[in-house]
Amino acid sequence: MTRDAAMAHLETYLAQVRRNLKGLSEAEVREVLLELRAHVLDKVEGNLTPNTVETALTALGSPRDVARANVTERVAAVMETQRGFFGVFAAVVRLAGLSIGGFILFMISLVGYGMAAGFLFVAVWKPFDPQHVGMWMSPGSYTLGTLDHPHSPEMLGWWIIPLGLLASLLFGYLTFALDRFCIRAMVRSSRRGRGA
Repeated sequence: MTRDAAMAHLETYLAQVRRNLKGLSEAEVREVLLELRAHVLDKVEGNLTPNTVETALTALGSPRDVARANVTERVAAVMETQRGFFGVFAAVVRLAGLSIGGFILFMISLVGYGMAAGFLFVAVWKPFDPQHVGMWMSPGSYTLGTLDHPHSPEMLGWWIIPLGLLASLLFGYLTFALDRFCIRAMVRSSRRGRGA
């Protein structure tokens, strides 16, 4: 009876973890749950009682934190196999729904990639509409892009093309590098939190 109560407690915990494993395939969910079950059963070392199971589960952490850590690690593993922009950005998007840190990283990424796209657009479009495309200085502000009726001086002229391309590469690369660094930091943090 004690063994049944202990296993019921473990299964309840695993069901709570399962509910928080959003974004993983069913095969990945099964794998996570099997690993957690094996980990807890190894910890109790044949002394399967509700108290020993509770001690092992307490050491793991809350079901939500355990699920979040597993999803973060799997997202980072996908990022490592798909090292390009789209793989990294997909990882950032998935992490945005898991934590405040992931959401903040997503917002910073949008700004960084948006700046890169803006500079690239201006650099590429300048030769087609030189009178209306550039970087404009207004009293107290700057505008990058196109203006229908520019009333303020255009700051860079044709220099916007090489500088825009350079700025686009710089913003894009720095944002990409920041995304990779932060995802790895999130994985390290989740492992420390679990004591792994």
